[in-house]
Amino acid sequence: MQRGKSRLKAANEEMPKVSICIPAYRNPAGIARLLASVKGQTYTDYEVVVTDDSPDESVRDAALLAGVKNLRYYKNETRLGASGNWNEAVRRSCGDLIKMMHHDDWFAAPDSLERLVGLLEENPSAALAFCGTWQVSLAEEAAGQDPFESAGQKPSADRFSRCISQEHLDLLKKDWRNLFLGNYIGAPSAVLYRKNRLEYAKELTWLVDVEYYMRLLRENFHFSCTTEPLVCIGVSAGQLTRKCEQDGDLNLREYGYLFREFGLQGTLAYETKLAEVALAYHKTWKDVRPYGAVKEIYCRTMWKKRAKDLRFLAGVAKKKVFG
Repeated sequence: MQRGKSRLKAANEEMPKVSICIPAYRNPAGIARLLASVKGQTYTDYEVVVTDDSPDESVRDAALLAGVKNLRYYKNETRLGASGNWNEAVRRSCGDLIKMMHHDDWFAAPDSLERLVGLLEENPSAALAFCGTWQVSLAEEAAGQDPFESAGQKPSADRFSRCISQEHLDLLKKDWRNLFLGNYIGAPSAVLYRKNRLEYAKELTWLVDVEYYMRLLRENFHFSCTTEPLVCIGVSAGQLTRKCEQDGDLNLREYGYLFREFGLQGTLAYETKLAEVALAYHKTWKDVRPYGAVKEIYCRTMWKKRAKDLRFLAGVAKKKVFG
């Protein structure tokens, strides 16, 4: 096999409207489920670009068996890592609109892509569109299952919907920098955006998507969204996401990176957020200071956290004593 060259040629040579970019790493079962959901879409003006960072041929085999039209597969010459592989998939794309889809995720319904494209067509000034998602335990998803079979299911212990609240939507409409307070847009698989010159930051792992959204909206502060869950986000204990959540050094480093990059010093909400992140992982003022934080705000946030923790402990003790 010639590495770095397409193994699956597009059946249609015309330029597609949408590029579905799949930066893959192993997980052939996930790739098969995702491509089955792509194949079932009512919107068909797309290409599929798979860039493979895997050390084996499992993704290639799953892609070959999927039978999806306009699919191009590339084996990376060397492993690029998560954000590097995202950039490679976009670089290989030809469409005007980029639909990033991670290999653990899939479209929730046959009209998901059609509805996302509609959000941008109805709002031509918008830089991006995003939707609600189903957060689905991968342990509950049987291999080979119809990806749309559970679309009508109600929330449960293994499945719940996630979407932007009105409060957070108002925050985002007010100032794109408020994404620093929380990822109100969601995972990359929940987003469709117009192709542009920006790349995902290779320096980041946990906040790479948030940082990208912030740069994109800084250039064009227009977006469109729906709270409908159009995409399923597969969740499992072994994912990189779970590891990142537990890594205090990484969290503080990446929040500090955004804090400096976007000049968030001097705004109480952003100063407090950085302090809260540090304190959540038991970081000291010495750890926060290099990012330009204000000591007074860090200390104030620390004392508020301590008071809250004491109230919680007092409540637990009261329950134990009085039942």
